[in-house]
Amino acid sequence: MEIVRMPLSGDVIRSIVTTARTRTEYFSVVFDDEIGTHHTAQRADVSGSVLGERAFRGMSDEAITIWDAVLPEHARADPVAWFDGNELRDPPPPVRMDVTRLDALPDAEFWPVIESLDGRLWARTLDAAAARLASTPEGVILRWAQTAGEKAVSVADALARAGVAPSWRINAIGAVLGKGQGAYDAVLAQPEVFEYAWMTDESPQVIWLADHALTRKTGRGVQIVTAFTARQREIDAEEAEEVAVYQRENGIEPGPREPGFRAARAVVEASGVLRERIVLVPQGSAMDEAALVALAADGGAVIAGPEFANQQGIGLWGGDAFVIKRRTSLAPDEYVRRYVTFPAR
Repeated sequence: MEIVRMPLSGDVIRSIVTTARTRTEYFSVVFDDEIGTHHTAQRADVSGSVLGERAFRGMSDEAITIWDAVLPEHARADPVAWFDGNELRDPPPPVRMDVTRLDALPDAEFWPVIESLDGRLWARTLDAAAARLASTPEGVILRWAQTAGEKAVSVADALARAGVAPSWRINAIGAVLGKGQGAYDAVLAQPEVFEYAWMTDESPQVIWLADHALTRKTGRGVQIVTAFTARQREIDAEEAEEVAVYQRENGIEPGPREPGFRAARAVVEASGVLRERIVLVPQGSAMDEAALVALAADGGAVIAGPEFANQQGIGLWGGDAFVIKRRTSLAPDEYVRRYVTFPAR
């Protein structure tokens, strides 16, 4: 769905709130009054003591730079260390692992993890199954993921023949796998035996059980690309078309959606100068890539980050777009000297 395209302008105000053991910086967006009735954030709403501000302008369907300032001189020797320390940052994006070339496990090694669910596709039982899988070597987990992917493709084909709508198909695939080898074999042989009652809110997670297991084992987020990944994209596209057909048949005209943004922060080296930058990125499915492109739009290179703040995005109402919280008892003046950047006037 397209985003409403409109010019945006305003100011971002950097402020600080201190406690005995923390220093929290806010980057508050105040849109110009002519943006419209959604404008609610005012300068009076800014938290703490104001440190500096910067005007910005751009279009609502594009990334907008809201902060761009040279790093303090003492930070240039180790910009990564200077950048790190935000307790409110999002976790790093998952590590993508392609297992499509791995051999599938034999059934005797794959199904016991599923059978441990005992047909109960609940958050608690799925977590226990992931823990069981996490106790095996990483290579086994990755092959288990590919095996689940291959079996999910087979189930997807069977359910499509049975007329299961795309909007239900991912859930149904997880349910068939989660019910065990007996249900799997039965559905492949005769797709009509599938029962919608098998599905739960959690049943799709059976497909990605290995992702959860490897995240538990390694302590980092992972995204495993399997034989099912491409098929999932196809099913998602079918579901989107299903919705579009329903809208056309019922005279529903989908309009462009209202702009929404997430803020991303990084240290960028541009023309030999290290700069702290924050950009507003339109919310969507490729925000990491959009942030990298926007942060380095002038030919610079991202040295540290980007990080997305661990909070909701902002819309045309403005407000706190980004927050940095560091655990430190530095005197406020010394903290500002070490960590705060100021745009050129």
